Amino acid sequence: MKCSVTFRHLKASDPIRQYAEEKVDKLSRLIDRGGEAQVTLSVEKHLHVCHVELVTDGSLRIRGVDKSEDMYASIDAAVERIVRQVKRYRDKIQNHRPNAHNGRELAQQVLEVEDADEAAKVPKVVRQDTIVARTMNLDDAVMQMDLLNEDFLVFTNSLSHKVNVLYRLPDGQYGLIEPQPAA
Repeated sequence: MKCSVTFRHLKASDPIRQYAEEKVDKLSRLIDRGGEAQVTLSVEKHLHVCHVELVTDGSLRIRGVDKSEDMYASIDAAVERIVRQVKRYRDKIQNHRPNAHNGRELAQQVLEVEDADEAAKVPKVVRQDTIVARTMNLDDAVMQMDLLNEDFLVFTNSLSHKVNVLYRLPDGQYGLIEPQPAA
C-alpha cells in the first residue's frame, strides 16, 4: 500500500513519519485490494490532529480523524477508527456482491461563505470539485456515506439509473433526492 505523510503547522519528524507509515501499513492486511493512504499530521492550538484517508483500488474511501495531546496517540486512534470502519464494512457486505459499474462524472459546486458580512452579498462559487457518481443501490449508498462520515453522497441509483443525492438529516435519519425532468 502506498502511503504519504504530510505535516501541517509542525516540523517534519522522521520518527513520527515512520510510526505513521508502520501503523498504516498494518491496514493493508485488512484490505484485499491495493490502495493508497494519505496521512495528514497537524497541530491546532494545543491538540495534535491526525487525519488518515484510505482509498482502495475499488474506489472505497475511508477516513479516520483524531485529536489528542499526543501525536502518537492521535495516530493510533485515527488508525483504530479506520480498522473499526473496515470491519463494519466487511460485516455488511459479507453476503453482498458489490456493483462493478463505472460511475458518471459530475461537477460538484460548493459555496462557502467567509463571514457574516459576505453572507449579505450574493454568493459566488468559490470551489468546484469533480466527483464520480458510482452506481450502487440505496443500501450501499447509506453504507458508503457512513464510512465516509459525510453529510451527503452523490451516486447513480442501480434501479433507476439516475443520479441521486443521499443526505443526512439533523435527527440522524436520511433523505434522498431523486431529480425529475422539468415539465
